[in-house]
Amino acid sequence: MSGSSSMLISGSTASVAMAIERQAIMIRERLAGVSARGMRGASMDEEELVKHYRKVQSHFRQLQTNANMSTWSIVNEHLVNTRLEGLSPAKQATYDSSLSTQISRRGCTEGTRIGVLDGLEDWLYDSTSSSIYWMNGMAGTGKTTIASTFCERIERRKLLAASFFCTRSSADCRNVTRIVPTIAYQLARYSIPFQSALCNILGQNPDIGSKNVLKQFEQLLKEPLQQIKDAIPDSLVVVIDALDECDDRNGVELVLDMLFRHAAHVPLKFLLTSRPEPEIYSKMASHARSREVIHLHDIEKSLVRADIELYLKEELGFMSPPASQLEIEQLVERAGALFIYAATLVRYIRSGKRLADPHKRLRSVLGLTPESTKKYTQIDALYAAVLRSALNEDELEADETEDIRVVLRTVLFAQEPITVETIAALADIDDPQSVIHALHPLRSVLHQSEETGLVSTLHASFPDFMFSNERSGSYFYDVMEHSQLLARRCFLVMKDQLRFNICDLASSFVSDKEVENIEERIKSNISPTLAYACRFWPSHLTLAPQASALLTLLDEFLCHRLLFWMEVLSLRGEMLVGINGLFMAQQWLLHAETSLTELVIFVDDARSFFAGFAYSLASHSTPHIYISSLAFSSPSNLVHHHYQKRSRGLIRLQGSLIKLSEAAPLASWATGSKLRSLAISPDGTRIAIGCGDSTVSLLSAYDASVHVGPLYGHTDSVASVAFSPDGGRIVSASSGYIRVWNAHNGTLINDSFPGHLDNIQSVSFSPDGTLIASSGTMVHVWKAYDGTPLLAERSYLTFIYCVRFSPNGALIAFPFTDHTIHLRNSRDGSPAAPPFNGHTGRVRCLAFTPDGSRLVSSSHDGTIRVWNTSDGSSIATSFEGLKGSIDSLEVSPDGMRIAGGNKDDMTLYIWNINDGKLVAGPFFGGNISSVSLAYSPDGTRVFCGYSDGIIRVWNVRDGIFPPPPPPPQNAIVGITSVIFCPDSAHLLSSGFQSALRIWDTSDGSFVTSPNKSAFFPTPFSTISPDGSYIAGSSSNDHLQIVDTVDGTLVAGPFAIQRNEISTFCFSRDDKTVITGCLDGTINLCNLQSGNTTFHSFRAHNNRVSSLTESPDRSMLASFSDYEMTLRVWNISTPALDLQLSNTSVDPTSEHGYASVYDGWTIREDGWAVNSSQQLLFWVPPGLASVWCSPYATLVVTQSGTLQVPKQKLFIGDQWTECYVPD
Repeated sequence: MSGSSSMLISGSTASVAMAIERQAIMIRERLAGVSARGMRGASMDEEELVKHYRKVQSHFRQLQTNANMSTWSIVNEHLVNTRLEGLSPAKQATYDSSLSTQISRRGCTEGTRIGVLDGLEDWLYDSTSSSIYWMNGMAGTGKTTIASTFCERIERRKLLAASFFCTRSSADCRNVTRIVPTIAYQLARYSIPFQSALCNILGQNPDIGSKNVLKQFEQLLKEPLQQIKDAIPDSLVVVIDALDECDDRNGVELVLDMLFRHAAHVPLKFLLTSRPEPEIYSKMASHARSREVIHLHDIEKSLVRADIELYLKEELGFMSPPASQLEIEQLVERAGALFIYAATLVRYIRSGKRLADPHKRLRSVLGLTPESTKKYTQIDALYAAVLRSALNEDELEADETEDIRVVLRTVLFAQEPITVETIAALADIDDPQSVIHALHPLRSVLHQSEETGLVSTLHASFPDFMFSNERSGSYFYDVMEHSQLLARRCFLVMKDQLRFNICDLASSFVSDKEVENIEERIKSNISPTLAYACRFWPSHLTLAPQASALLTLLDEFLCHRLLFWMEVLSLRGEMLVGINGLFMAQQWLLHAETSLTELVIFVDDARSFFAGFAYSLASHSTPHIYISSLAFSSPSNLVHHHYQKRSRGLIRLQGSLIKLSEAAPLASWATGSKLRSLAISPDGTRIAIGCGDSTVSLLSAYDASVHVGPLYGHTDSVASVAFSPDGGRIVSASSGYIRVWNAHNGTLINDSFPGHLDNIQSVSFSPDGTLIASSGTMVHVWKAYDGTPLLAERSYLTFIYCVRFSPNGALIAFPFTDHTIHLRNSRDGSPAAPPFNGHTGRVRCLAFTPDGSRLVSSSHDGTIRVWNTSDGSSIATSFEGLKGSIDSLEVSPDGMRIAGGNKDDMTLYIWNINDGKLVAGPFFGGNISSVSLAYSPDGTRVFCGYSDGIIRVWNVRDGIFPPPPPPPQNAIVGITSVIFCPDSAHLLSSGFQSALRIWDTSDGSFVTSPNKSAFFPTPFSTISPDGSYIAGSSSNDHLQIVDTVDGTLVAGPFAIQRNEISTFCFSRDDKTVITGCLDGTINLCNLQSGNTTFHSFRAHNNRVSSLTESPDRSMLASFSDYEMTLRVWNISTPALDLQLSNTSVDPTSEHGYASVYDGWTIREDGWAVNSSQQLLFWVPPGLASVWCSPYATLVVTQSGTLQVPKQKLFIGDQWTECYVPD
């Protein structure tokens, strides 16, 4: 045999021969199995052997047919060639044609796309799989490269029947009418039996190759294949690549129609690849059961990134020195999941081999040198072609084209993938169906998830293209112009959909997580569109120019819907989004230089209000935005001013202690372990703490709940912790050890840092995350990934307390033993500036400003200094109110404030960095000093870690100057007895160390101090006022009441042991005995009902040392000498009266105050709860330790007074009555 016929026969025959060989191997394996097992299972093996032998027999018949037909082909070679060439096949359409070299078509890099290729082979050999496999993806996801590699693989196995690779580079290869004839031509060259059948058909109709697609398919493929189907090898494949590049879209739909109609009835499988263009996507969607599919842009990103990394390493292997691992990773990050982007970068860099320096081009790509648009030429051309196709269609109406533009713009500017309904709302399109139509021509650049329906851009390079006027030309979208439109639409969406109690929460007594079906409530009441508007209106606002319309919308939103917005974010667990969003709005207002000063203040107050709720445990229950946060907010806050007048039945407290509570921390959390160090994640959502018990933990920045940990591995106190810039890692340090942890799951990443055996005091990441610096008796710098040492500097004499990287990572700063500060180059340790001289004591803390121009230091000499990093000159040295040394120090994110923690007076100070003036504070943290502090990313809060394990969150806005803790009031110290005056309006106190005082019971003020020698209070007695009863102890030491005449038992014994009682008295009507106990409780025992204690409540946190009843029996006064606190109680009804409108609730009902307030206590976490653990209120820290009961009407402490006026409340299942709509 010779010529082309010989080649054809060898192709088809080889495929059959390989199939026979595979069956022979299986037969040998079966026979070996029978021999090993003996007779057992032989019947089953016999059945399998028969199947294999039958397949061999079938293959031999195919081989015979091929041999017979080959003779015919040789004899009729000229006729065959003439008829086949008459089909006018597109010979450049094969996967390996000469055109493929010209257009740089290539296969996959070795070791890449393994999962995709294996999946294709599984489909190929699975006899039960669909005949059609659609591999789709946006431009540049690697479809053609994968298809080419697959063709190469299966051609080696003689299973490639034909390939047609469409491309716009060739007229024939983009002509849809050439697809079927070319496949028929290649299949005829592959299979002699098919060739014979096809030539017979062509002999009858030689012009069939020029007919329409329908006739082509039926006569060139279907008919001849059905005639010789038994002679065709199994698992034979036709590959059609890039269908979307054909000119005739109607023709493409016809080809797909023919495939879906006939593919299952012919002995071939078809692999199709394309972009998700409208006509192809809709056809595939309508035949979901007749095909299999893979979306390349949906493949797990980590797998695609790994493949791209392999590709880049191979393609850039020519560089000397080679590209670093970090540079490769940065290129992978830019490529995302888009292979064409990686290929474009490679071509740009490789073209520098002769014409330019490839390293210079690599630096350009990585953004280290001025940007060149040439590197984007190919990707820009790709995007421009897609947009021309989508927007310049003659058959589209003008309004349809506008819809496409608006939808594209909306998705481009969206801050996250969004639903079709959200696109419609933001684009102001009435019908979501119009959005669906507009998305069809954009599927090559936009992606809609089949699972979630969310729409997004397919690659980050597309927005870059669209937002560059130079690159996108007429398709350019102006960021400021369109951000203004989206900000406006967000405000309008919130105006339309936000409402009070948006999720219809029935009670304020339960936390959100305890609400039945809370997730379903959130899903059904908070639409994706509303959720988007609530999250991202600040993002769109900050990108928009100043406009009066936006200012009006912002003002209206704050005045009428702020709390409703809080509800949405609270329920969705996104309060930090609100805090950061209001900060963004405030910055936008300041940059816009608006004259609306009150609006700026309102935003600032709203941010403070948000933070107060978010960082308190009140945030566990959304109704407490109103019940607790609004009720306890400062009257000077504009949120309180605007919304208090729309509320009713919220708790109202008065007195000097209210002012003190306004300066209390936003939150106070006990961690359960002594704190040594603290750090905040870059996004502000997590806190890392290093503890005295050698552990590291990650906590929520909302409520200190544990996210990860505790992590074990250190053997000593963890002196320092720090986050990597991306928030993905934590570095921790203790004596002799440094460890790097995964910040998401707590796994240990690296603990190999040789040479650091001293007590480490400080550790930090470089701004790019590649280096770690530490200080102790030495300063070290290592590579973060493998611990390779780069720098070591010894102190010799004492500890170096801190080491800091400059914001650009080029410098490290650390103090030396001679009290100087050194700046070194971080890569080689060479001096970057002369030492900074000025301190006379050891330098304790260092902090760079964000721009790196200044360095702040604190020293044991009691001073703070601000240095110019350029020349070492000292800018500021005097700081208002500073007493003693600052032991923890940070610079605010905007570089304008310094936060300093003072161990001596246990306070936190906030200073202006330029002039040292105190702008907020000092904030008093108790009797325990702070060991570490950190600014929140928005600069509004400071997180302080204290050595007793407490984390406090402080609001550090300018102008917050808490009054200092007042000195003890002598009037309170030493009280041993209190008694009501006959008018019940005044109370007399006296004691061994205290002067006599008369107090006004309404507000706690002093009225007068009578002469002690002229007035003595009635001494406490165990005899009732009318002399009828005596209070004493029973045989088992319980309290009992006996008759004074005959000693008979009148009441008791009560369930109160006498040794638990610190004081007691009879009521004035002789019907009740009132006891004060060592645990701070007061009990009222009814004498007429025997042994019943009808009322008991917590009055103090320690023993009750004195108590008395008012003459009218309506009030009770108690004093605790341990707390130095005097309280006045309304013992008949609580001051906090549960009401519905103007009608009192029945106290005996389930809603009555008798049941609601039973067992009232204020827990350590600030929640006032009852015996059923219902959430009554969340009480701010400054008041929680003072206000013990709803029956208290007045509290007098050393620090001030608290008054609880009689008032009606709407709480529990009446809480929805508390808000009065506009």
